Amino acid sequence: MRHGDLAVLAAECCRLGFASIDRYGTEEREALRAFLPDVQTVIVVAHHVTHSLEWVWFASPAEPLGETCSADLHARLTAERICHRLDIEGHAGVLLPYPGACGVMFKTLATRTGLGQLGDSFLFINADWGPWIHLRVVLTDAHVEFEPPVVREVCNHCGRCVRACPSGAIMKDDFDGLRCRDGMRTARASLGNVPYVFECERCLRTCPIGEQPREVLVAYREPMV
Repeated sequence: MRHGDLAVLAAECCRLGFASIDRYGTEEREALRAFLPDVQTVIVVAHHVTHSLEWVWFASPAEPLGETCSADLHARLTAERICHRLDIEGHAGVLLPYPGACGVMFKTLATRTGLGQLGDSFLFINADWGPWIHLRVVLTDAHVEFEPPVVREVCNHCGRCVRACPSGAIMKDDFDGLRCRDGMRTARASLGNVPYVFECERCLRTCPIGEQPREVLVAYREPMV
């Protein structure tokens, strides 16, 4: 199967990245084979977030963890189309679960595809879109033919994200995910009972790479009685 057979399934706001399972380390291969023992190719769906509303998470009882956002719904639809096409061609296609931990980080899988790299902010950064990307991952037992990915430097190490992080989670050559999470939980608690999930965007908005979407401020008022 050629990569072009699958690339046509993606909308203009999405790009597909491909990597052979052999490009990953032992632990990553073992984690991926837990989902598909005969995995040969990792396919990453990268959706370009062009409006902050796409990343406003909201309650959705239909989702496994009870919440979703339009960016994920869009990326997942593209990924599901890929799985359907693989099935038609007689191959397995497994969509890795999200949100929630599945044992692998999508952004580290994406770095092997040439779509971008991890920046100092520990965010996945594309040369054109910056950090405004939502990822989904499909595994397949098909040998997909594609040009070898070119992995290049994208982050310019300007230090803006380090200085902007309100939780101090971004440090030189390190990132404290628990500190980041605790900072967002504190911010959410200060908002009170609101019908959306607060996500901090400080580090994204200081990144000079890519065009920033207009910031969305969600105001909440108690319903009138």
